[in-house]
Amino acid sequence: MFVLTGSAAVLLAASCGEDPDRTTWTRGADSLPDRQVWAHMVPQGLPLSEDPQTHYGSERPLVLAPAGTPYPQLVQSQLDQARAAGLTGMQILLLEDVNSGDDFVTDWMAAADPTWQDGARGFAVAACIQATSRSGAESLIREYVAAAKDRPSAARIDDALVVWVYDARALSPDDWLACRRGLERDGIAVYVVAELRTAASQNDNAFDAAAVDPYAGLFEAVWLFDDHDFMILPDVARWAREHDTAFAGGILPGYNRETTNGGYVDARATELWRSQWQLQRDAGAGWATAVTWNDVVERTAVQPTTDWGTTRADLTAHFAAQFRGETPPTRDPVGYVTSPQFLIEGRNVLAEGLVINHGAEPVRVRVRVIARDERDLASSDPVTVAAGEAGAAVLDRGIEADAGSWVYAVVDVTDGTGRRLSSTRGAPVVVYAPEDPAVPQPARRTYYSLASDRSAAFTDLVATPPRDADARSLRLTAREPVRSLEVLHNTWPAGLAVGQQDVAYEDPPQSIVGGQDVATPAHGFTVARAVGQDGSIAYSTPVYRRDDP
Repeated sequence: MFVLTGSAAVLLAASCGEDPDRTTWTRGADSLPDRQVWAHMVPQGLPLSEDPQTHYGSERPLVLAPAGTPYPQLVQSQLDQARAAGLTGMQILLLEDVNSGDDFVTDWMAAADPTWQDGARGFAVAACIQATSRSGAESLIREYVAAAKDRPSAARIDDALVVWVYDARALSPDDWLACRRGLERDGIAVYVVAELRTAASQNDNAFDAAAVDPYAGLFEAVWLFDDHDFMILPDVARWAREHDTAFAGGILPGYNRETTNGGYVDARATELWRSQWQLQRDAGAGWATAVTWNDVVERTAVQPTTDWGTTRADLTAHFAAQFRGETPPTRDPVGYVTSPQFLIEGRNVLAEGLVINHGAEPVRVRVRVIARDERDLASSDPVTVAAGEAGAAVLDRGIEADAGSWVYAVVDVTDGTGRRLSSTRGAPVVVYAPEDPAVPQPARRTYYSLASDRSAAFTDLVATPPRDADARSLRLTAREPVRSLEVLHNTWPAGLAVGQQDVAYEDPPQSIVGGQDVATPAHGFTVARAVGQDGSIAYSTPVYRRDDP
């Protein structure tokens, strides 16, 4: 059987009948089978259905459901999206003193078990444990092993259950040695994939091999969860090979924890995510791991979300197929436009036009930035993208845009003759004066993204587009019930309706998930966003108020 790997997990492996006093568990650098593609999932403490006590911010799962939706249905929707994104497995983080070893994984295995019927290679599930004590690690593993018994979707390599570990260095090497020996003595076979807290951003963007050397031999495989993974991934892969240990990959699409002293790595639209997949392949990873599936606190989610649409998920599916040596089904090329949520007057705008070309012929893609009156302000050179490939045209330059105005990025996709296949306008990029207190803080570059096959005109979904200059009296009515209808004030949540037709402006909350504080004045930009029942996304024209009332 095959084993799944994840982003923030370690797999502990032990085989029945082996020497209970042994000190190494390596199975070789090539011991990960089947070129699996995993994602790391944070615990589902964040609701998958509407909850008035939880403020997601602007980014939340695209499939956020109305309150009262049955939980198995919520899990099934996540599983369906994960498979559509090219994933073959999900490793789910479980925390000592917070979770038991069967939390969430049991629900996911119940949904995934049917995918293994009739000899099919289905979707795999594994626990990713985070523990700070030997007893806590053992308890989580033993509880997970009991929950996974006779489950076809529980990830295995040969006779060993795959277990992921996040921050394996929270335990000493002696603790892991005793833990593994104890499991073996009880006939519990596990294959451990461990994350070793490389923390490159706190170590001059370097891989500190001396810090992880004492853990060599204790795990069958290692994986990487590091916001500066692009600086050290080849070194970690090399360390694994030198220690006869498999490497399960681990890449992030960017990083942005918007809390005090929170880290930041600019995603640069999809540039970082695309380059990371190439880096992971070039390093010889046996498995690929996406970090993460659903973390909207650190903005590393690759699942479909309201901010990113399906862009990251579709790219993941494209690169997962390449990693596994599979040919995706032929379909029309899809264009994606990614642009900043806001721009500070006088600074560069970074806009990207991407195409995933699963058609039969090469196509060309370019990105333009246009004014609110649709005048061209800047345009990239066209980029040719071969059949079966993904490629992007990028603009990163200053434009003429005054504070209080807004611009749009547009992606144009044409065939070899110049015939336009699609032209998709992105979300409005609102422009602030540098010292305006309405500028979202911290003033980091974050993005909205739309796909050509999943974008809509706002007035097609909403009968009453926003026109009132006082956002506080704003009220919107959809033409029919939509998946969600929301108001965003200076990019912050200011009213949300799920599965309904009406929404009214509400003052933004004082904080959102992850403990991020929100402070924004009454003046600035207010934008509405609608998500149709088919997942299409539409943005309104902004409403701008220059001064506070």
